[in-house]
Parts: sequence; structure tokens; C-alpha cells
Amino acid sequence: MKKAVLLLAFLFVGAPLLAQAQPTTDNTTVTNPANPTPLEPTPGELVSEEEDETQLSDEQKAVRDRNLRAEELWKNADYRDYDPAFAELHQLSKAFANNKYRLALSMYQSGVNTIIKMRDEVELYRKQAEEAKHLNEKWYWQVVDRKAQDERRINRMKRKAKLEAVTYFTRAINHLDEIRNPNLREQSAFKRLLSAVYRNWVMYQYDLGNLPQSIHILELYLEIDENEKEYPAHKYLSQCYAFQENMIDKYGMGTEDQKFRFRYKKNVHLLRAAELKYGKTSAQYKHIVNLVNRDEIISVMP
Repeated sequence: MKKAVLLLAFLFVGAPLLAQAQPTTDNTTVTNPANPTPLEPTPGELVSEEEDETQLSDEQKAVRDRNLRAEELWKNADYRDYDPAFAELHQLSKAFANNKYRLALSMYQSGVNTIIKMRDEVELYRKQAEEAKHLNEKWYWQVVDRKAQDERRINRMKRKAKLEAVTYFTRAINHLDEIRNPNLREQSAFKRLLSAVYRNWVMYQYDLGNLPQSIHILELYLEIDENEKEYPAHKYLSQCYAFQENMIDKYGMGTEDQKFRFRYKKNVHLLRAAELKYGKTSAQYKHIVNLVNRDEIISVMP
């Protein structure tokens, strides 16, 4: 049932952003815990490849017709570029961008489906484990040992799925990076998909313990349109910088200057997350300010 809801959501092109919640008859919402991310209502192509004749001037039409005639005269199926400079212009075309966009969208959907499938499997496994009869267990330690084995198996299921999902999201990022046309990269559909891919890549890399790798993608994410106003992105970034700071502090994996720089950036994003979440006049924000001031004072003490 959950997979059917996911499929239908992707089929409705141009629908408003669908989150985990689905409406019910009494105007309440039922949360789907298996869906880890909002479904992005992205079309099958980035932009239309058809030229609007009404938007072309007489001169543009003449140039187009001239080029078509020239291409017919110079048609050569065996032609290969010696210098790739002219061929690289193909990467600026609408057809190339749409192809890469479709590939990125497919990779993104595969990554999300991987996570959803894993969560369904974990939910089913937990249910079966609760309903199972364990008549051979006579001692308390046997129950504890069985439950610990169940959790280890669930953690392996989660890790395997997240590694697979990150692979899909990485491929999606690579496809989107190949779209070089600056005008097409400013399209709202492109930015929406790029944001979704970045967001999911970070979430599951973070879960896998790859915090340093997440910093660059998070910084890129914050540069897209209004993403800077999303407090969870700043919270994640603050945690990543805190991890880098602790690695230097505990294991000497860097210089003192690097440690202070990581500490500064950690506090900047921690403050920004608290500001966006609670507001500058809130008690929560003032508490974070006190923590940051204490942290900065310690960093300059001899």
C-alpha cells in the first residue's frame, strides 16, 4: 500500500509538494513513517525542447533554416571530433540537460525507494519478532541475548540500505553536475531536485558516520534559494563541525588553527539554527548564546 502511494505521488506532475502525511476523510492527517522524505513533484523533463515559433524573430528563423540546410549538406555518419571544444557545447543544450535531469531523477527515486523498502522490512521484522513464541528460553539472559541479536540484524539492514541509497544519490549529484547551462541550472525544477538529492545524501551519510564528507554538500545546499532558512540544515552542519573539532582535540588530526576554525563555524551554525527555530528573543536562543560564549572563552584561555 505504501509503495502504491509513492508511485501515485510521482505520477501527478506539477502537484504541490507531497510530504509524509496523507489526508483522511475527517481532515486530519495520517503520517506514513516509511516515507523518509517529502516527495518532490518533478516533471519528466527540465525544460521543453520544442521551439516556440512565436518567440523567434525573422533573423533567428533564417539562421535556423540556414544551419539545417548546412547540416544536410555536410552529413557524414563517420565524422569524429579531433578537438573536443565544439562538441562540449552539446552539454549546454536542452536535450543534454533533460537527459541528465531524467537520469538524476531516476537515481533519486531509486535511493528513496531503497530507504522506504528498508523501513518496511524493519517494521515487518520487528512485528514478527514480537509475535514469535520463544518456548525454549528459560533464563532472562537468553531473552536479552535474543533481543540484542535482533537489534544487530536490524542495524545491518539499515546500514546496507543506507549505503545503497547514498550510492544512488551520489550518481544523481554527478548527473546534475554535468548540466552546465547556467540558465537551466536556475530553473526551479532543477533547484528542487538538487536540494532533495543533497538533503537525502547528507541525512544518510550522517547516519553512516561520514560527517566530514557532509560538510561540503551542506554548504552547497544552503546556497540554493531559501534553503538557508531551514534550521535542520544548520543543525546538521554544526554537528559536522563539532565532530571535526573533536577529532583534532582527541586524536590530533589537524592543527590548533583548524580546531578553532571548526569551533567557530560550529557555533555560527548552532546560533543560526537556534535563531531560525526559536527566534532571537526566546529563552532557548539566549541559552545557546551563553553556551557559545562559554565555548569561545575557553578557546582563547591560555
